[in-house]
Amino acid sequence: MPPITIVFIATGLIVWLNALYFLGVGADQKEGGSNPLVSIGNATLVVGLLNLVQAVYIMWARPLDDASVVLAGLVTFYGLFFVVLGKTEVNGWDLRVVGNLAVPTAILPLFWWDFFAGSWMFQSILIVWLVAFGSVALTTYGKLEAKLLGVILAGTAIYTFWVPALILATGNEIP
Repeated sequence: MPPITIVFIATGLIVWLNALYFLGVGADQKEGGSNPLVSIGNATLVVGLLNLVQAVYIMWARPLDDASVVLAGLVTFYGLFFVVLGKTEVNGWDLRVVGNLAVPTAILPLFWWDFFAGSWMFQSILIVWLVAFGSVALTTYGKLEAKLLGVILAGTAIYTFWVPALILATGNEIP
């Protein structure tokens, strides 16, 4: 399996954890207990760093003229987003900053559209990410219900991260 599978699995898990939090599953802090968002934030931070390490690995392991080096730029987008999200969750900072970061993270990856020419699944994933990150921005500014964001993130985890990983795990190519 290609190393990008690590990004798919780990990032899918983190998006899933954040989705469940927004859906209210395990989101309440027990009296005298720790805030579950801090745990999610720490895990999100680790996965963001893992994405950045994978981006460096992609660039280091391939010749600079290899097409997969372009993929490293896309992985970097998400790595940086999840680092900022994780730090914000851990420290209890204002989530509107994450919403502001979600806007370019939603839009700029569309410039990878031609990179994924011939792959309807990857191109559809770019659209799902546009909706998901746009929804993050709307939620942080109170324009979208948190539970709806949770549903969107759960679908994003499954379709854009786990399905591609499972396709690769079964020895197939992503269509």
